[in-house]
Amino acid sequence: MQDTSNDIPLTQEERERIRLKRLEKLQGAFDAQKAQEALDAHKSPGSSPSSSTATKPASVPSPPVTQAKPISIIKAPVTPQTSSPSTPKQPAMTFEAWQNAALSRILLVSLNKDVAVPNLFLSNLAQEMESSNEPLVISQQSIDRVLVDRMSIDPNEPENAAILSRGQLSLPLFEYLLDCWKRLEHVKLQTGRAPLPANVIGERVQSLNECKTLLVSYAGLVLQMPEMFPQIQSTMPLGAAQVVERLLAEPDTPQSIPVEFLKDIATRFQNDDLENILQPIVAGIGAKARTATILTDWRTPLRALLTLIEIPEFAAAIPRIGSWNPTNATAPQIAIVSALGPFFKTSGFLLDDPTVGELFGTGIKRNKADVRGASNGLRVATHGIHSSLFQVVDKIVRAGADPKERMLDYFYSVLSKNERRAQMQVDRATVSGDGFIYNITEVLMKFCDPFMDDKYSKIDKISTTFFKGQSKIDISKETRICASKDTVEAYSSGSSSSAAPAGFISEIFFLTLVFHHIGVSRSYVDYKRFLKDYQEMMDQYEQLKQQETAGQISVENGLMIKRYEVQLEKMATYRFSMESQILDPIVLGHSFQFYNLVMVWLLRLVDPAHAYPRSPIKLPLPEQAPENFAVLPEYIIEDIVEFFLFVLRHSPETIASSSLDELLTFTMLFLITPGYIKNPHLKAKLVEILFYISLPYRGERNNDTLGIKLNTHPMALQCLIPAIMTFYVEVENTGRHSQFYDKFNIRYNISQILKFVWTNPIHRDMVKAESKKSESFVRFANLLMNDTTYLLDEGLTKLAEIREIEVEMEDTATWQGKTPEYRKEREGLLRTAQRQASSYIALGNETVNMLSYLTVEIKEPFLTAEIVDRLVTMLDYNLVILVGEKMSTLKVKNPEEYRFQPRVLLSDIIDIYLHLDCPTFIAALSRDDRSYKASIFYKASDILEGRQLKSQDEIAKLKRLVHKVEDVRQQGVEDEDELGEVPDEFLDPLMFTLMEDPVLLPTSNISIDRSTIKSHLLSDATDPFNRMPLNIKDVIDNVELREQIQAWKSTQRNKRQRTSTTEHMDVDE
Repeated sequence: MQDTSNDIPLTQEERERIRLKRLEKLQGAFDAQKAQEALDAHKSPGSSPSSSTATKPASVPSPPVTQAKPISIIKAPVTPQTSSPSTPKQPAMTFEAWQNAALSRILLVSLNKDVAVPNLFLSNLAQEMESSNEPLVISQQSIDRVLVDRMSIDPNEPENAAILSRGQLSLPLFEYLLDCWKRLEHVKLQTGRAPLPANVIGERVQSLNECKTLLVSYAGLVLQMPEMFPQIQSTMPLGAAQVVERLLAEPDTPQSIPVEFLKDIATRFQNDDLENILQPIVAGIGAKARTATILTDWRTPLRALLTLIEIPEFAAAIPRIGSWNPTNATAPQIAIVSALGPFFKTSGFLLDDPTVGELFGTGIKRNKADVRGASNGLRVATHGIHSSLFQVVDKIVRAGADPKERMLDYFYSVLSKNERRAQMQVDRATVSGDGFIYNITEVLMKFCDPFMDDKYSKIDKISTTFFKGQSKIDISKETRICASKDTVEAYSSGSSSSAAPAGFISEIFFLTLVFHHIGVSRSYVDYKRFLKDYQEMMDQYEQLKQQETAGQISVENGLMIKRYEVQLEKMATYRFSMESQILDPIVLGHSFQFYNLVMVWLLRLVDPAHAYPRSPIKLPLPEQAPENFAVLPEYIIEDIVEFFLFVLRHSPETIASSSLDELLTFTMLFLITPGYIKNPHLKAKLVEILFYISLPYRGERNNDTLGIKLNTHPMALQCLIPAIMTFYVEVENTGRHSQFYDKFNIRYNISQILKFVWTNPIHRDMVKAESKKSESFVRFANLLMNDTTYLLDEGLTKLAEIREIEVEMEDTATWQGKTPEYRKEREGLLRTAQRQASSYIALGNETVNMLSYLTVEIKEPFLTAEIVDRLVTMLDYNLVILVGEKMSTLKVKNPEEYRFQPRVLLSDIIDIYLHLDCPTFIAALSRDDRSYKASIFYKASDILEGRQLKSQDEIAKLKRLVHKVEDVRQQGVEDEDELGEVPDEFLDPLMFTLMEDPVLLPTSNISIDRSTIKSHLLSDATDPFNRMPLNIKDVIDNVELREQIQAWKSTQRNKRQRTSTTEHMDVDE
């Protein structure tokens, strides 16, 4: 595609400058003669001007058809003058004589029958005037009759065939009147520069202006009613089409139309149905735009429209034409039938314009340089479209209050018709195209530029009550951020009269916000979904290609490869087209600025002082969110997070070059403040943003321009740790059907963030401070263990399944002997297991690693009665798998594909043992009869030593830990023997162990050990025996039962002691 990006339509000022230059050049040719301009003073008014001679003005453009020569002017002999050249001279002819000659020259007509070509003798009018004893001259009094008589001549009559070369009879009337206007302008220019007295020049110019008024008036009439006068029969369309052709022609060529002429039309008809003249002209230009594409000539119709719009009267009148905002048009139709629709629809999106795909070549894999070049070409063209469209809209908005309101109403109408675009599944046949919405969005963004300055100096101009009462944007069906149904109803039905009316800034702000929502925000979601489908198809294709290479492919799968190649080629083209638009750095940078503004506006709403960003927000915020914030549509928050996630995933350089202050303040404040965002899914997205910020940018984590903000931003230092640790617990129940799996992904992100900031002493101290909040941190620790147990168990189980299928497939003869259906089923199971193993093990690795570094600094919460036994059980179980006999079942091919690093996992687990080495932990280890074995620890010690995973001191410490556990276990055996069989009423009803601190559950009236019920309530806030809601504060100390147990234990020990003493006495005897 030829790069014509610099072919931007000229501004009015540039056009005027060029016009003046051309006129100066024209006048220079006449000044060279230094002759006085005059007609022969001795010629009578009725004599023929045919004897005059002069050069045709170079600046007067001629239509492409045959045209008569203009009147020439005889130059009077130059008489030497002794006075200064600037001294005015008296005219050589009377005003009436000059007027007759000048108007004859302009109109190419005469009332003298002896007139020569190209002038036309108006015989009927001459006869009529002669019979009335009127002088046969063209004057201010007769000019109207002269024009009417000229235009009433039917050039199609046979008797007029001989005079078609005169008076431009062979031209359509509009062309004739336009040429008359051009000749008049030339005469007027000469008159204004003639060395004549000012009063003479003024009189002549006034006469010319009156003639011009008539010319312009009749030009407007024949445009509206071409049939009003007889016109030459030809294939050339008449009326507005004549103006359209000239507007579409190259500027300043004979085929174009002078801007000054258009201005005269605008001035004349400003209050006289100007919109009726403009309606067909705009429609004609729009028809040209409708057929244009981004690869063809889209600039010409836009330039033509701009030529009109740059005239203020036209800019004010165009929004009044009938096709401006057709109310009955559907969303797909409005881009076609509305006045501006065809100009906004030019698009670089493949779904809008399939020819865009031609730019990107063919094949599944394309040359990156070619794709980049095609994308850049599309982007440059798109920027040109946006720039021109903005000029159009800007001129209309500045034309007055009424056109501005109509322009905004058009955007509101487009928005209303396209509300379906916000849905997850959209029938594209029912909505406007992506490019149409995209272009409107970018034009609106340009209007936002003046109030998107770094200091947000106009933030207080944005209404805080825009949606109150009857809003121009319907959000009645939208989910709100955190308002109740009653609050929403009261707010929506309330009067907005008490609020300040929304100004232009507010309307542009909210229009831009919602156009983003139905436009690029949906594109980000669509792109994400597309990439997933594309990758899945590519994976399947590559597996089939591998089979083909190995010679193991069936005929059916061979045909499938061909179908995949066709589909993948189409998908690749679609991808390149979409990326050229939504990954445009300039557009992304613009949206980044806008969403920064949106975040600042939202933060200002919730700031009790409403002073942000001029002063920081003081925490904590009030418990209840402000009403103006609570009732806002939830999609505002959603679009913000989706935009930043999209940029962080696909274009991090956009953020790396910008400030993150607004984003971090926004994220921290709404994560740390409960109740302000009800939807946990949105809060999870905020955490995901922090996760992506923590990732290495360009592979350099330590010098990261993104992540470093998490360790330096004041709000992050204050809020990050309590926010993410609280949310770690909250996501256990999100209310979504996928909450069980969602929580693992969210907690993985949290673990990565925590790991990234752990080296910062300020963040580490914040974690320690959180650990002092015993109840909340114990819940955190409990969920951390639950996740570790589940993830490692599932991940290692999937590895075993993978190993089993791999062994089966290695026996080629037996495998090929299986039925195709059996092989296909097993291959499907293998792919599923591989995908799940990779996910589970990656998440499991992170939770174990988190336990490892947390237990260096924090121990007490992990040693509580409700936690420690479960922690020990989890550690022992996984240690057995990693170093026991089951390890052989985990030896899969390419373990790194599943992120399975058994040595690292073993080292982290051993670290946890060493970090928690204390009597409480040792006692818990001794109680684990299911998985604890000293031999397993000794085997682990050998592996650690052989693989040099731990130092000799650490291995020695581990062995000492095992010795201490063994001692405690031996003591425990003796204690059990001492107590003997425990009465059932003293046993914990869930764990079947002797209760130490029994409590009574208030609703089921069952006694249970305090540690057992606390452990249960960490995961399930109900009574385990009747499922009634239960809080640990509600349980009742069973003092009587505890005293009974203590008494029984004392009795049993005394019995054992007496028995032991008796046995010793018997032995002595």
